[in-house]
Amino acid sequence: MKAITVRPPGAGARVEDVEIEERGMKVRIIENGICGTDREIVKGLMSAATVPENYDFLVLGHEALGILEDDTDNLKRGTIVMPINRRGCNKCINCLNGRADFCETGDFVEAGIKGMHGFMREYIYDDPNYLVPVPPQIRDIAIMAQPLSDLEKSIAEMIDVQGRLHWRCMDATYGCRKMLVTGTGTIGILISMLLKTYGFDVSIANRREPTDVETRIFEEVGLKFVNTSVHRGDEKYDGVIEASGSDASVIEYAIRRLKNNGFLGLFGFTQSGTLSLSTVDLQSLVYRSISITGLINGQKPHFEMAMNHLVQWKTQYPFTTSHFITRSVNISDQKSVLNVLENRIPGEIKTKILW
Repeated sequence: MKAITVRPPGAGARVEDVEIEERGMKVRIIENGICGTDREIVKGLMSAATVPENYDFLVLGHEALGILEDDTDNLKRGTIVMPINRRGCNKCINCLNGRADFCETGDFVEAGIKGMHGFMREYIYDDPNYLVPVPPQIRDIAIMAQPLSDLEKSIAEMIDVQGRLHWRCMDATYGCRKMLVTGTGTIGILISMLLKTYGFDVSIANRREPTDVETRIFEEVGLKFVNTSVHRGDEKYDGVIEASGSDASVIEYAIRRLKNNGFLGLFGFTQSGTLSLSTVDLQSLVYRSISITGLINGQKPHFEMAMNHLVQWKTQYPFTTSHFITRSVNISDQKSVLNVLENRIPGEIKTKILW
């Protein structure tokens, strides 16, 4: 079958015919989403990328939609499904209970990234327990459910951590809690929408002015925009989510924006720089009871939550959801496929590969 392959730690991708041994229900892939992790692997910058055992290549891709070609106990043939990308180690208590996102051994595998062939290919064979049905009304934007699932888990984790104090407001909502999201890319927009859906007062920040499309998205969702290059400001927040993937200095900025008992969530990876904290800074983190948490990966319940929120948002935020998909390229156009796997297009929210 045709597949998009890489050979980490080397750079480069190719479209080629491969043979892969798998068991499970057949799913014919119809589209893939591209994210920053894919591009880091293609550029040879992702140190965690590893080929599966007994193979000298890795099929790329951890975002996919496909059509189920077999009946299962709970799903009928012809159902559009999304495969879950991370699989557990089958050793630790979390993985044995369906929470590979909290794997204790580090021996999990992740499709298209670590030790497991990804989904950028004509078809896969998979365990139906790792397949999530797609509601028909969001077929056009359902590919967003994979990154959104990670954020569903992230918000749940933040709420769990902040359960250490009385974090709900006097009216039992989160309306009095102010959140700042750094970064206006795909993750920044999605997590801001999710925070807004939970009722938080949300600001979103970048080091530049927003584009016209971003401005309309922020207005429709009800987000406040902060240009940190011209307005550093003294405003404090109950929580900051770092989603810019920028240099490490943004974390120092985020820490200084936190109120006492604040939460700093780190999603994704900084691309450069170092973070220097003085003894006074560290004492302040302790004295002010600041919590810093790494946020990564959602599992099946979070995929299901993501699908439900996409259904809600398609009606609630029609302009925003209509701009989720920035570009689609067909696998037959190999030159364009390889180009979008290396280069993010201006204003991109999500680029798809169609099979």
